[in-house]
Amino acid sequence: MAARSQNDVDLDTIAKDIADLRSDLGELMGNVKKRAAGAVTGESRRLYGSLLAERDRKAAALVRRVEDRPFSSLLIALAAGFVGAQFLRR
Repeated sequence: MAARSQNDVDLDTIAKDIADLRSDLGELMGNVKKRAAGAVTGESRRLYGSLLAERDRKAAALVRRVEDRPFSSLLIALAAGFVGAQFLRR
């Protein structure tokens, strides 16, 4: 009986250790998740900033083109409007 009692104690200890390991693993995965989310957020902010800068460059280039060639810009806008109207009619 004494040997069986020792086995029960050993099994209880192993079960407690497994429960502790599961808890620690859960905490670890939570921390990994938070760090990964932070990294993704930082990367998305960087990409968003890059897109805003590109948008500003393209808008400035368009303004310069319209200022340099107002007549041709007007003709292009009229042609695009005409084509768009034709598509919307159908």
